Amino acid sequence: MDRRQFIAACAVAGLTTACVRIPYVTGRLEHGRLVIARAEFAERSGVLVEHAGFTFPLYVRHVEGDAFTAVLTRCTHRGCAVEPEDDGLVCPCHGSAFTFAGAVRNGPAEQPLTRFDVTADALQVMISLGGAA
Repeated sequence: MDRRQFIAACAVAGLTTACVRIPYVTGRLEHGRLVIARAEFAERSGVLVEHAGFTFPLYVRHVEGDAFTAVLTRCTHRGCAVEPEDDGLVCPCHGSAFTFAGAVRNGPAEQPLTRFDVTADALQVMISLGGAA
């Protein structure tokens, strides 16, 4: 799903405001990792990142210090795109709710979102694409 399809899906689901307020940022592929400038988190706690290897964007969230989480925004229940909200990620199709780290808070989903290992330094955030958690 590309950015236009994602925003269109948000509009159909009545979630345009929630979808648009989470910006898309550009990452670069480097040694099997998706790298994002840490400056992207200067004024926000979370961003969406598209990668050609995935049909859904990744949601990357700054937790604190050098701690970040990254999850695939594909709901494990029926494959809809989950949406970031104030206290987690929610599936507009059937109501499954997840923590920002991908753990199930409310069903019908029974499995967590696909998670990725994330490391960070002073300048960049690096998401390991090999072997999703």
